[in-house]
Formats: sequence, structure tokens, C-alpha cells
Amino acid sequence: MIPAWLVTVPTTALLFLFYVTFYHDMEFAMWMYRPDIVDANGRVRDLQELGRHFRDGYDFIVVGAGTAGCVVANRLSEVKGWKVLLLEAGRDETVVGEVPAMMTTYQTTTTDWMYKTEPDPGYCRGIDDGRCIWRSGKVLGGTSTMSAMVYTRGNKRDYDKWKCMGNDGWSYKDVLPYFKKSEDMRIDGLRDSPYHGIGGYVTLEEYRYYSPLIKYLFKGIEELGYTLRDINGESQNGFMHSYGTLRNGFRCSTAKAFLRPVRDRPNLDVSLESHVESVIIDPLSKTAGEVVFVKRGYRYHVSVHKEVIISAGVINSPQILMLSGVGPAKHLKELGIYPVISDLKVGDNLQDNICASGIVYTVDAPVGTTLLNFLSFSGLSDMLFNSNGTLMGIPAAHGVGFQSSSIADSPDYPDIKHYLAPMAENTEGGVIFKYMNRFTDSFYNKVYKPIAFKDSFMTWSCLMRPKSRGYLRLRSRNSTLHPMIYPKYMTHPDDVKVLVEAARFSGKLSKTFALRKIGAKLNPNKFLGCEHLEMMSDEYLECSLRTYLMSLWQFAGTCKMGPATDPDAVVDPRLRVYGVRGLRVADASIMPNIITGGTYAPCIMIGEKVSDMIKDDWHQHFYNQSFSG
Repeated sequence: MIPAWLVTVPTTALLFLFYVTFYHDMEFAMWMYRPDIVDANGRVRDLQELGRHFRDGYDFIVVGAGTAGCVVANRLSEVKGWKVLLLEAGRDETVVGEVPAMMTTYQTTTTDWMYKTEPDPGYCRGIDDGRCIWRSGKVLGGTSTMSAMVYTRGNKRDYDKWKCMGNDGWSYKDVLPYFKKSEDMRIDGLRDSPYHGIGGYVTLEEYRYYSPLIKYLFKGIEELGYTLRDINGESQNGFMHSYGTLRNGFRCSTAKAFLRPVRDRPNLDVSLESHVESVIIDPLSKTAGEVVFVKRGYRYHVSVHKEVIISAGVINSPQILMLSGVGPAKHLKELGIYPVISDLKVGDNLQDNICASGIVYTVDAPVGTTLLNFLSFSGLSDMLFNSNGTLMGIPAAHGVGFQSSSIADSPDYPDIKHYLAPMAENTEGGVIFKYMNRFTDSFYNKVYKPIAFKDSFMTWSCLMRPKSRGYLRLRSRNSTLHPMIYPKYMTHPDDVKVLVEAARFSGKLSKTFALRKIGAKLNPNKFLGCEHLEMMSDEYLECSLRTYLMSLWQFAGTCKMGPATDPDAVVDPRLRVYGVRGLRVADASIMPNIITGGTYAPCIMIGEKVSDMIKDDWHQHFYNQSFSG
């Protein structure tokens, strides 16, 4: 008999209790039955005896063990005579986070920086406080540890444009070898592709679970005339079943890929829970000399003999630079940061891939898209004992593809990306997505609650090359306070035009024979604040975008790469910070323009490429020294 008190508990609360219980049951079961995934003996060791190790300093200090930083630490420590320190503000990866479907468990926890943008009436009206939520990994592996793992490199023209902007060495021809270098492609039919590599640190596989709904979505895609192809190959226009950075079906972050195999190198130290405050730069020689960080309440100064490589991400990298006296002089002086070592436009040129999302289509056929279909104990058993089942897929992106809008530069240069999602904001009843995205109660209850738990699909239809530019600034000299983020979404009219066009894609898909066959219907509940507008009109879609748009959390551009003639450049084409010796930046912040795809794969490439640049520069330095005396 059900206790009377339990009947009065809201369904959402019960489901949340189930979700939490399921998480802990899974964690316990993985420790019991999957020691290969737990990998307790193979994980990275945290540096403990700090004083003894720090006494003599390091040749290189890498700030941030994120997507690119793990790559840099591995590659630099390949040189036996170089001593390398890798500093990470977060902790080690969790066990449950290795399971693809559990990617959301990293979000809104201590492993997430949990950034928020400053309020703006032009967007995020349906989010608490009107502040968009920005996720970023505060954990070993960075955002590669909490992302959906989907592997997309961008378009050839993106990199050729970088070169045309004066960034020699960054054309597609230049960067392709670095993409291939990191890869261990394990998908049949792609292993022999000239666009992929084998034997690298990062394993690429297909997911081990795709929703039954995906076959209907792909039939609809083909009805609309799109080609199915490898979008990381010869051409990008078209669709494919998503594949990602996976190993034997489980997550393969850059920490797992690049750090665990080299954890015993005597010249590589990794210090976790190490929050970097600044880089000490000598004001006379303008040379980076020390890194200051706090670990478990103690502050440390560590000297560097050759270089500091900041790889802390699009928000933290400019924050660290500005706190070190590198950035817009007027802003730094207003905060009392002296001396200003180099007056650069740090924090400008902020870009983000944003998506028309939340426009839901319900289906009549029971195709297993609800929360309990994914989080089932049969799925847990399949994962534990067979490495397959519902937990081995990601809810948000079972398919991915690109199309060109009506104002794209070229039919061969798509500017819209679509994720095919056989799960939506309503299918889990507000347990995950409402909390994760911080929807207001009024917005969620009006739009999604009436269709809660119904089998549904949607697309995340995303703007790839935004023309709007935002910026960030320090909130104070306190390094623990997040910067003020002003993304300035949709301030350029072309961005609105492309997003409205992108938002129509799921409607076209729903009208195909394949989707009509299973009763695809548009959610009739209009977005809050848009009730007076005709459903799916241009005006309605723009209103819906300003109520709720989805960030892919793929930010770029705040430490722009460019030649010395570019007044907006922060780093040169070898990623050296202008006006400072011994200081580089290596992450998505150096991108002059965001690429047409995810930033995950390009950040691995950036880590590979900058490592070779550093090796080349210092080997050339030694060569010149040996012949100068």
C-alpha cells in the first residue's frame, strides 16, 4: 500500500529522488562490476608534496587541464629534459560521468564553473533572473569531460579564412595533420579515410545506443533531400549519425586520452584543486616569471624558466591575463591593477554558437524518449555487463548535420548546424532540463508541463557563424569572482534571420511522410510573452528565441589570434601574447572567428599544434645559442 504522505509528493520531486538514487546506485555498481571503467590505478595522481616539488621551479607551467591543456602537458613532457607542471582548478573525473547518458551529472555541480551572463532584455527572458546559463568544465579534462562528446571539426574555409586574416600556418592544409595526429578512428569505413588518423590518443567511435526514433528522423532527412555522409570528410553539407570521443562506448575525455597514459612520466606533475590567481610578469623585462595559485587554502608561487601556457578556457584565460596586468589598460586601471604590462583587447571578440531550441514535436508512437526509458535498471544492467543499452547514448544529439541558409556565403559553406534530439524539455518532466537550464516556473509550466512525459523530438538548430560580438570584463580583482559576461546575442540582424530560418527546420522535418507516419505534432503551447503572435511566424520565432535560446557552450575569441598589424589581436600566430615574453594562450579563446562546428575537436588540434610550435621555438633557441657564443 502506498503511504498517504507519498501520494501528496509532486511527481517531479519523486522523479528527482529516483534520479539521485539511480545515480548513487550506478556509482556503487560501477565500482563493484566495472573496475576497468573506474580505472582506479590508472588515474592521474594529484601532486601532494608541493613545497619540495616547487622549490626549483619548472620549465613550463600549463594553466588549465582542459581540452587543450591536457594535450599540451602530454606533448611538452615528451621532451625528457623539460619539467612540466599542469595546474587544474577542479578535481578528477567522476566515475558516473564516464557513461554517455549521464553527461548532465557534471552540470550545476562543483565540476561546473556555472557562469551566468549579465541580464539583457534581448534574450534569456524565460531563464531565472534573465541571465543565460553558461556551462564550462571545472574538472580534469575540462569541458571534454562534461560535453556530449560529438566530434565535429569545422569547415575547411574556416581555417583558410584564419590564414587570410594574417595567421600563417593555420590554413586547413596546415591544421589537418594535427586533427589526424590526435585521432584513433575506430569506425569501419572511416579508418582508411584520408581525413582521419589511427593510432592517436583520442579514440573515435559511434555511440552504442541510438533511440528507435532516430530511424524515422533520418528517413525524414532523406525525404528532404539531404545526403548522409561523414561531415568531417570531403564535404560538410549533409547529415550523419553522431560519433564522438568514446572508448569502448564510454567517454574518452582529453584527460583520459592524454594524461592517464603518461601519468608515470617523472618530468610531469599535475596539481588538482589549484586555482590560478595570476601570472607574475616582470615589468622591466616583461617576462613571465611566476604563477600564483591557491590550493586548499594555501597560496603558492611557482617559478617558470621558459614559458607559461594559459589554457584555462574562453572565460578564465582572459580573466587570468587581466589579473596579471595584460588587457585593456583603462579597465585594469579602474580596478587598481598595476602595472599594466601590455594594453591589449583581452576579453573582446566574444562569440558563441547559439541555437533555436525548445520547439517540441510530440509523436504518437512509443519510441522510448522519456526519462524512464533512458534511466532504467535494465539499461543499468546492459551498461554494466554488456557495455550497451540506453545509457550508452546521449539524449541530445543522435544525429548531426549542416545546411546553408539563404544568406550563407556559399552552398558549400553551411552556416546552420542541426542536432537531432529524440528527447526534449518535456520528456523528463522537469527533472533535468528545467533545473539545468534554470527555466522560470511560469515559462516551463506554460510551455512544457502540459505535454510532460510524452514521447517527443526536437532539433537544436544552431547559428554557426554569428556576426554579433560580445565581451567580458573583470568584476573585481578577486580571482574567485566570475567575470561580467555580455554575449550581445542577436544584436546583428543577420543572426536573427539565420536563426529564424534554422528554427523552421524541425517543422519541415515533422511534415515528412516518415514523421507523419508516427503522428508528429507541434507542441501547441506558445512561448511565454509570445502568445499574441501567430504560431511559427517570423515574429513568433524571433520572440521565442529571445525567450529561450540554447547555447552550445562553445565559446570563442576572447584572446584573438592575429598578426601584429591587427589592432584587436591578443596573441600572434604562434599564440604568444603580444608585449610579454614567455607567455602563450592555447584554447578556443585564440580563435579569430568561431568555426563551423564544435570547438572541442579544434581545441585538441590547437593543443597539438602549439606544442609543436613551442618545441620548434625552443629547439631553434638552443640552436642559435650554441652558435652565438
